[in-house]
Amino acid sequence: MTKIRLKFSKGEEVKYISHLDLLRTFQRAIKRAGIPINYSQGFNPHPIMSFALPLSVGTTSESEYMEMELKSEIKPQQIVDQLNEVLPKGIEIIKVEIVNNNSRKDFGLICMADYNVKIELKNAIAVDVKTELKKMLHTDEILIEKKTKKGKKEINIIPLIHELDVQKQDGNYIEFHLKLSAGSKANLKVDLVLQAFNQHIQGFEVDYAAIHRTELWIDKDGEVLRPIE
Repeated sequence: MTKIRLKFSKGEEVKYISHLDLLRTFQRAIKRAGIPINYSQGFNPHPIMSFALPLSVGTTSESEYMEMELKSEIKPQQIVDQLNEVLPKGIEIIKVEIVNNNSRKDFGLICMADYNVKIELKNAIAVDVKTELKKMLHTDEILIEKKTKKGKKEINIIPLIHELDVQKQDGNYIEFHLKLSAGSKANLKVDLVLQAFNQHIQGFEVDYAAIHRTELWIDKDGEVLRPIE
């Protein structure tokens, strides 16, 4: 059996489909493309596949990852070509690689995610957003209410923001880059960061936000790696 890892994009056309719908889409595409995926044992066998970190509905991405187990070998480029022929518009396989059994890049080690964010505020603001955000991030604590499986709780988001760079501000239009904690140990979503901006910058009220994930990162013994190089 061979395990492979795929990198794919999720565009505007499919940004509102759920993770469950994405899973079903891949299951159908794999079957139509004739990819020899392996199935689990038991009464209700299912294809052996997993995704790195589910994307929030409404977010686009150029760096989604999944793994699947194959019953027989097939060339990586052949998988790319055959899947791209049958996948719907908006989902595209970018790269495929064979996963070594000794791979250090387990999905459970995902630690950070990069995002490009474009927002429009309800009204133009006179303050320099970049300056205001720097002030905000130099504080020790910013508490934001976060929904969890056990209910709501307050979390300090300052340790979870690794990079924040405002690239453009023009009236009520702002573009910025974020690197946030992500994964099973600590996970911060962009909407909570925007909520913090709203609380700490006067007049910062988001009317529209376009969020695009550009990369996921894995931490293996202090070394930060891409899931596929």
